[in-house]
Amino acid sequence: MFSWCIRYWVLECSNRVFTKGSKEKNNTMNTPLFPGQQEGERVLYTVRPHVFAEYVSYVKVGAIALLLLVSFAMLGKVSGALAVGGMLLGLGVFILGAFIVNRMFDGQVAYITDRRVVRFEASNLFAVNSRALSWDDVVKVKTYPPNFLWRAMNVGTVSFHAKTTLVSIDSSNQKNTITNDDLDLHHVFYYRDLGNYVDKLLYTIKHSPEEVKDFRPFVAKPTGQRY
Repeated sequence: MFSWCIRYWVLECSNRVFTKGSKEKNNTMNTPLFPGQQEGERVLYTVRPHVFAEYVSYVKVGAIALLLLVSFAMLGKVSGALAVGGMLLGLGVFILGAFIVNRMFDGQVAYITDRRVVRFEASNLFAVNSRALSWDDVVKVKTYPPNFLWRAMNVGTVSFHAKTTLVSIDSSNQKNTITNDDLDLHHVFYYRDLGNYVDKLLYTIKHSPEEVKDFRPFVAKPTGQRY
């Protein structure tokens, strides 16, 4: 019952996630959604971090600012200037931290296409890094939640395991090296459903590639309400 209540609340409060993605769904081949989109490449789903992940970051920033305020308020008993300085410092930390959180989350977006998965992630305030993994290089897909609270909200991580993650460097001695070619999407709403969807897409690409052109986009809604 508790889990159902949380999921219902999340569904009611997640309009921002779908509002952001609604404009991106109605794309045409002549209007690329992201830099580097190939000609004829279909975007099947646009992935953005769940809005509550951003809210949690705001809360953390607020907690740090509050801690500064309380600390300087206690020191304010010795000097009033310290109390005023602490208030200004706490306010500045909150404003700057909230700005950074907003910019970082706005720079995080990924695209599931009929050819690959592409992720854009802000590394700092001024740069956005991109990573792509073609479906030919994906061995399997894993899904898992950070903890039981995120699981109750149906929010988790979708991990694309690349076959180049384990590379043989000396076949005679059976020596291998581990590389960091896996691609993770964090705070994904309906993460398990998206993982199952990608598994089905991979199977179709491998066994019936001619049917990929008719593969329907993923819809982040409960089963039975998607199409």
